[in-house]
Amino acid sequence: MTARRIVLLALLLAATALAPLSPQTATGYYYLDPRRVDLAILLPPPPEAGSPEARADMAAVNAAVSARSPAQLLQAREASQRNVFFFAQSVGPSFTPERLPLTAAFFARIGGDVQRLVLSAKEYWERPRPGGAPTKHGSYPSGHAAFASSTAILLAQLLPEKRYAIFSQARIFAADRVMLGVHYPTDVASGWTAGTLAAYVMMNDAAFRRDFARVENELRGAHLTAAAR
Repeated sequence: MTARRIVLLALLLAATALAPLSPQTATGYYYLDPRRVDLAILLPPPPEAGSPEARADMAAVNAAVSARSPAQLLQAREASQRNVFFFAQSVGPSFTPERLPLTAAFFARIGGDVQRLVLSAKEYWERPRPGGAPTKHGSYPSGHAAFASSTAILLAQLLPEKRYAIFSQARIFAADRVMLGVHYPTDVASGWTAGTLAAYVMMNDAAFRRDFARVENELRGAHLTAAAR
């Protein structure tokens, strides 16, 4: 690459980094149109109280809680924060918010959109948590599982060479909600579906695509994408 091209690339990356992300929409979402992903229609209802499926759900929680070790419990609690940089374990130590401010802002918006969508579904179904678990929000669907799937889908597109590691970590993150005793398996399964649906809808949004390109350029400038190697 010639010196002139290097300078032009540096200027392009700098301009991209300085460009603000797309503004919030009138609905309060950034990239997600909630009219296009009605979880009350697209997800199955949670198991009916007292049904065989509900009993199986509870038995799975009890088994996971009984089998966990103190070390597993501590690790799952420490790794329960919904933040894209949780995936540094899969991506690498250079994957930090200090190095990647656009990436941090972009995925914070994605997480906020997904969380808002899931909270509306929780309010719709009002499923109680497993016995003794915190009850700030309902159990169905799992917001952590929705975060895991939506973030993994989008991050793996930016870093396809890390796809398997990202999804492996995301699946463990989601499954840990059962081991922690705060969600049923059906909460996690439908939460994963909710995040997948949300990611698909966002990927078709024009503002999302513009910001995705800016984040891709930032990652390339930080030498975190395959194209930069």
